[in-house]
Amino acid sequence: MTETSSPSQPFGLEDKTQIIDYGIFVDKFPTVLGFDGAGVIHAVGPDVAGFKIGDRVLFQGAFDSVDQRAYQQYAIVDTEILAKTPNNINDDQASTIATGAITAYFSLFQKTGVSPPLSGPTASGRSILILGGSSSVGQFAIQFARLAGFSNIATTASSQHADLLKSLGATHLFDRDVDVKAIQSAFATPLSFVFDTISVESTQLFAFDILTTPSPVPGARLSILLDPTESLKEKNLGDKVSVDHILGSSYMFRDVSIPFWKRVEEWIKKSEIVPNRVQLVKGGLAGIPDALNLSRKGVSGVKVVVRPQE
Repeated sequence: MTETSSPSQPFGLEDKTQIIDYGIFVDKFPTVLGFDGAGVIHAVGPDVAGFKIGDRVLFQGAFDSVDQRAYQQYAIVDTEILAKTPNNINDDQASTIATGAITAYFSLFQKTGVSPPLSGPTASGRSILILGGSSSVGQFAIQFARLAGFSNIATTASSQHADLLKSLGATHLFDRDVDVKAIQSAFATPLSFVFDTISVESTQLFAFDILTTPSPVPGARLSILLDPTESLKEKNLGDKVSVDHILGSSYMFRDVSIPFWKRVEEWIKKSEIVPNRVQLVKGGLAGIPDALNLSRKGVSGVKVVVRPQE
């Protein structure tokens, strides 16, 4: 057995309101949610190597297994989807990492032809636009783009997040109301890669227009996190742009995720990847409704975290 049992101490809220409101990944209630967790190993299976009882760890919960989700006292975790938490971050910070980071990692490296930066830069001379840079996923996408060596890393966000996003690696920051021409004019060569972390209809169409105005850019690629809208499908007849719908599940795409989990501890220890800033909602389990309501209202630049053990 290559699994451990870890008390899920703090956890981060990642799109849980959408799961509740729209039934994403869940078709009946009651259930256990939670894909971002951190804690201390309580028990290990007989075949586990490299982890021991008492280790601080961070992990991603499974989309298809209640026992492997984070919102419970103990979660069963596959050791291939697990990393030790370095001493330079606390458990609250660790609980912000898993799903946001792996989703960003997949979006940049799973289907794009860009190799993960496991041994150094892989995208020197290339440019990328990340829509929604202050989101959890957006912040990790900027950092992975920097690690991969993208020469130009542009993002859209409110100006209040400019210092944060530049510290993560953004080279160009545009207001969320920017127009297509303003973005295009910032690059010496046509932009061919956009990652839309928001992925609603308006942002999908905006990304598409950047890649196709006045004419489609050769090799244009768009990564999105929600299904392509009907409007996008209509505009993309003839596949002018390669559109990749990304699902950030470490369990489903182990060929890409396992190297990530083997390396993420080192990235964090060296501060090459830093966690999201934490907005802690107190009150333990009783504080979860307040945390969900806060998430529904929309938070930017931070990750909402709850400590169920309080």
